[in-house]
Formats: sequence, structure tokens, C-alpha cells
Amino acid sequence: MRITITAGFFLLPGCLWLLGRWGLTLPFLLAAALHEAGHLAALMTFQIPVTALELHAGGAVIRAALPGGRREALALAAGPGVNLLLAAVFWRPWHMFALCNLALGIGNLLPLPKRDGGRIVRVLRKKRHFRE
Repeated sequence: MRITITAGFFLLPGCLWLLGRWGLTLPFLLAAALHEAGHLAALMTFQIPVTALELHAGGAVIRAALPGGRREALALAAGPGVNLLLAAVFWRPWHMFALCNLALGIGNLLPLPKRDGGRIVRVLRKKRHFRE
């Protein structure tokens, strides 16, 4: 698997540091890393080969031969699912980490074209279209 980290990836942590919000950077980066780990774990579970992981200013992109259908939808939902689970588990002991996970989980489930939620809707609509 090829891993690419662009200079833009460091833009958000750098801005948070400049704004004096360094305490928010670690919980956010950890939540984002665990989000992607959720996707990767689901892809590995379904034996879907991953060719690349790219880290950009806008987030991470996992390149994989997605099969479509239910397995693809579950792999897409795994990242936000991990975030929502972590938000519930860490709500009291590490509130900032829980909030970062909640924001990432909900934000990624929005049905927007480049978010996980939008991609899930697209996959499920295609599957439904083929049944009709």
C-alpha cells in the first residue's frame, strides 16, 4: 500500500497551533486517524485490497477496489461508526476527544457528494436501481 502525505495535510494542525488551540489538535487528529482505521478495518474484513492512503488538507483518501453494494456501504459507514462509538465511550473521561469524534462522525454521515454519507446514499441507490 502506498502512503502519500501532502504538505497541505499539515495546514489544519498548523492553523490550530497558530491560533493557540493546540489542545484541540491532538484529539482531532486522533479521531481522524481512528475514523480512517475504521474504514481500513472494514476493507480488510471484506478482503478488499487497498492500494493507497493519501493524506491531504481536506482529509484522507483511501484508494481501494470497491465492490459496490452492501460491502462498500458498510466499509463507508465504518469510519463514522467508529467515531460515534468513541464519542459515546469517551463522553465523560475525555470530553474534547468525544466532541471531535461526534463532529467527525455526524459530519461524515451528511449526504453530501464527497462525504461518506453521500457515497453511501449513492451506493445504495445504485443497488436499488438494479433490482427494479
